[in-house]
Amino acid sequence: MSNNSNYAIIDVSKLITVDYINQLSSEKNIEILLSNKRIIMKNILVVLLFISTIINAQTNRNKVWVQGGAYVFKTDFKTNPFAKTLMNNATISPKYFTHGNSNICDSIGNLILLSDGYHIYDTLLNIIDGGDTLVPVELYIDYNGWSLYDQSTIFLPMDNNQYYLITPTVSDSTHAKWFLPNATDAPFDLLWYNKIDMNANAGFGKVVQRKQALLENVRLSKVGMMACRHGNGKDWWLMKPALDTNMIYTFRVTQDSIYLDTLQGFAEPHFGFWDTKGQTMFNQEGTMYASTYRHSSFIFLADFDRCYGVLSNPRAIITPIEKTHNPFDSTELDKFNINEGLAFSPNGRFLYVSSDYNIWQYDLQESDTTLAWHHVAGLDTTWQKFQAYSNMYLGADNKLYIGNRNGLSQQMSVIENPDIKGIGCNFCPRCFRFSEIGTGTPPCMPNYSLGAKVCYPEGLLNPPKEDLNTLEVFPNPSSTIFYIKNKKGKKKELYNSVGELILSTTKEEINVSHFSIGIYYLKCENVVKKVVVE
Repeated sequence: MSNNSNYAIIDVSKLITVDYINQLSSEKNIEILLSNKRIIMKNILVVLLFISTIINAQTNRNKVWVQGGAYVFKTDFKTNPFAKTLMNNATISPKYFTHGNSNICDSIGNLILLSDGYHIYDTLLNIIDGGDTLVPVELYIDYNGWSLYDQSTIFLPMDNNQYYLITPTVSDSTHAKWFLPNATDAPFDLLWYNKIDMNANAGFGKVVQRKQALLENVRLSKVGMMACRHGNGKDWWLMKPALDTNMIYTFRVTQDSIYLDTLQGFAEPHFGFWDTKGQTMFNQEGTMYASTYRHSSFIFLADFDRCYGVLSNPRAIITPIEKTHNPFDSTELDKFNINEGLAFSPNGRFLYVSSDYNIWQYDLQESDTTLAWHHVAGLDTTWQKFQAYSNMYLGADNKLYIGNRNGLSQQMSVIENPDIKGIGCNFCPRCFRFSEIGTGTPPCMPNYSLGAKVCYPEGLLNPPKEDLNTLEVFPNPSSTIFYIKNKKGKKKELYNSVGELILSTTKEEINVSHFSIGIYYLKCENVVKKVVVE
C-alpha cells in the first residue's frame, strides 16, 4: 500500500450495521423491506434491545486503573478512587505502567489484564502465558522492557471471554536507522495484535494469537491510538495515525478478525515528525474524534460515523499562546503553544488540552474562537516540583485526571466538573495523591460503556429513481471494476442499498473488489443507475 500523503480516502467496504438489514442481497428483498416498514422497525428494536443487554455488561470494564513507575498502584472507582492499593514493592519487582500502559476489567468490574506496552500481566503482576516480549527485540532492549510512548497499547473485549491487545511497534531494521548519523525521523513501521483467551489456565488467560501483523512497512506515529465501539454495539473501530502527515488508518475489529477498513488523509493540520508525545480521543458518544502531538500547536477535529467508520467535517484549531512558561528557558521557545494531550468532557461540549505548563478548555459550541478558549490552569505546584502535564482521561466518576509527563510526582491534578464552562470546571491541583512517586499517566482506555445505535438511514425507504437510458455502466454485475462510458470528467457518487454515500470520484472506473456483495446505486448529474457487486 502506498503512503502518499495526498490521499483523500481509499476505496473501502461499507458494511450495513444492523444484521437484519445486512441480509438484503436482491431487489426482491428491498421491495419486501419497503412494503413492511413497520416490521423492519420492530425487528430493529428487538435487535437493539438484545444488543443493549450485552452492552450493559461492558459498563464496568473501566472501573479499575493501574498506573505507576516502579511503584505500581491500583485505583478502584467502584469503592473509593482516592484510596489506592500499592501492588508491588519497587525494590523487589519494579514495573512501569506509564504512558504506554493499559488495562481492562471483566464485566463486573474486576481487574483482569494489564499491559506496560511490551507484556501482558495478570492481576498479580505475573506475565500471562504467551504474554512476554510482545515487541521486536531491539526496541525492547532499548527501552528496558516497557513503553514510554503514549497510547501504545489498548485492550478490546469481545464475546466468550476473548480480548485483543493492539500494539504499534518498530522492526529491528527500522529501529537501527534511528541511530544513524543525520537521521531525520524515527517512525514505527508495524502494527501488531495479540488475542487472549481468558478461559484458559483456570481464568488467568493465555495469548492464543501472538504478534499478528495488521500493518507492515508503513510509517506510523509512535504515539496516539484509540478505539470506538461500532454502531452495532459489538465490534470496534480502531484508529491509528500515520507519521508526518494527517493520515489515519481505521480498522474494524470483529469477533474473529481484524481488517483495514479505511485510510483517510487530511490536508490540515500537518503534524510533522515530532511524535514523542501526543493523544487521540473520541468523545463519549463516539461522534467526534480529536488528536494532537507534542511540538505542535494544532488540534485535529472531525466528526465520526460509528456505523461506517468514516471521519468527516475535518477542521484544525490552534491553541492560544501559553500563559505560563518556563522562566529559565533563555530561548523562550516554550512560550508558544506546544500541545501534549487532550480529552473531551463527558457531555461532549468541551475539549480539554494540556501542554507542558498549561491546561486549556475549548467550547465546541462557541462559534467565536476568541471566546471559545478558557485558561484552566498553569502550574499545579512550584517550578522545582512541577513534572509537566501529559495525557488526560475521564475516570469512571466523570472527573478528568491529568497525567504527569515526568515520573517523580506523587500527585495528579483533577478537573472535578469538566461539563461546566470556565472557572466552574473546578481545577483541583495535585489532589489525586499516591503514597509513592512515579504516578505517570492513567491507562489508555476507550469508552467501554458505549452501546449500540440505530444504523438505519431513511434513504432505504425512498431509494433513488433509476434511469437506464443516460448512464452506461459495464460490466454490471461486476466483482472487480465498473466502467462508466458516457460521463467523462463528471462527478460520480456511489451509494449503498440504504442510501449512504460511500464513494465520490470523477474517474471513469470504480474498483469494487473490496466492496460487500449486494445492490448499489451510481449517481451522476441527477441520473441514477442500479449496479450490482457480485
